[in-house]
Amino acid sequence: MIPGLHGFVATLRRVGIDGGALLLMVGAIGLYSVFYPLPYLEQVVRETPVGVVDLDRSSLSRQLVRWVDAHEAVRVALRAIDPAELEAAVQAGEISGYLVIPAGFRADVLRGRRVVVVYGGDADRFLVFKQVLGGLAEATGTLSAGIEVRRLQAAGQTSGQALVAQGPVTLRLRPLFNTRESYGSYLIPAVFMLLLQQTLLIGTGLIYGTDAASGGARATAGLSRLEQLGRFMGSCLALVALYAVHLAFHLGFCFWLFDVPRYGGALTLAVFAVPFLLALVLFAQAIGGRCREREASIQILLFTSIPFLFLAGFAWPLELMPLPLRWLAQLVPVTAGIQGFLRLNQMQADFAEVGRWWWTLWGLCLLYAWPAWRNWRRVYGTPDA
Repeated sequence: MIPGLHGFVATLRRVGIDGGALLLMVGAIGLYSVFYPLPYLEQVVRETPVGVVDLDRSSLSRQLVRWVDAHEAVRVALRAIDPAELEAAVQAGEISGYLVIPAGFRADVLRGRRVVVVYGGDADRFLVFKQVLGGLAEATGTLSAGIEVRRLQAAGQTSGQALVAQGPVTLRLRPLFNTRESYGSYLIPAVFMLLLQQTLLIGTGLIYGTDAASGGARATAGLSRLEQLGRFMGSCLALVALYAVHLAFHLGFCFWLFDVPRYGGALTLAVFAVPFLLALVLFAQAIGGRCREREASIQILLFTSIPFLFLAGFAWPLELMPLPLRWLAQLVPVTAGIQGFLRLNQMQADFAEVGRWWWTLWGLCLLYAWPAWRNWRRVYGTPDA
């Protein structure tokens, strides 16, 4: 059999007969891709339960409570007479935030005095906390603006003049890419790319560690170095082909299923995917291939997921990272992959705008080719190769 074809078939067979590798490199990707996005299907946090303490009990304070309850982000679920009750309810998980309207609220407003209302909430869930504070602040701000307009009208200004005087600058926010402004549309595309790298990295470590420990994996004895190179290249192409299916599953079916914004053309994405997948495979064999025991891949490589996630540059901009971390991030294929795919598929960039990341991936292919080949020879090659 042609060495390259032999390496291709042998690698796919090796993945298929190793239960752990098969579960990780095939099963886990399918299951994780379907179940991970489920908590984000609502896209935007709405109707979060909050509590209110109205110490003023005036018509104006009741109007503020009604406006808070009408806001799409929050829902008044608890009315109390003591702020301590709301703090206890937050600690018990019954509500996620609260509003305290002070006594004398209406009287101070009528006298033109500055009035302070109190917001509070559970900051452990930062996304929910942000929505709660945003909803309470918008309702309060709307009431405040209405009061100012009426005061200006009472001073003799027309309705139009009062509106302009109250808000001389109009702010219009228009999201360009994540049009739903949702956490799921922001997180899912990047995490799917990281999933490909980590399953390939740990799965390769499982296989290499098992075969290295067994001592009976040298199936290339008697072959020339050129024939061994052919089998190595076939092995790499087998993993590229396997993960090309996974990538198409993510970018196609999963993005459609979960309605993730997608604008990239199939051909453009495919061209960018070539060095990305090859860099992932060589990176996995260069790093995961160092494992000399099966368990080492899980013990060591599993904990790289979070550092790689933050080095990818979507949770925190690469430009704001310390320079050493920025250099380190360039050595991880998923960083360039995420940056490129997000621009092509979510931000409607053309290929020229991701050329830097495309060439970075090709550079990583060259960087990791020799370590990957050396690790493969250590496990599968002849001892004197």
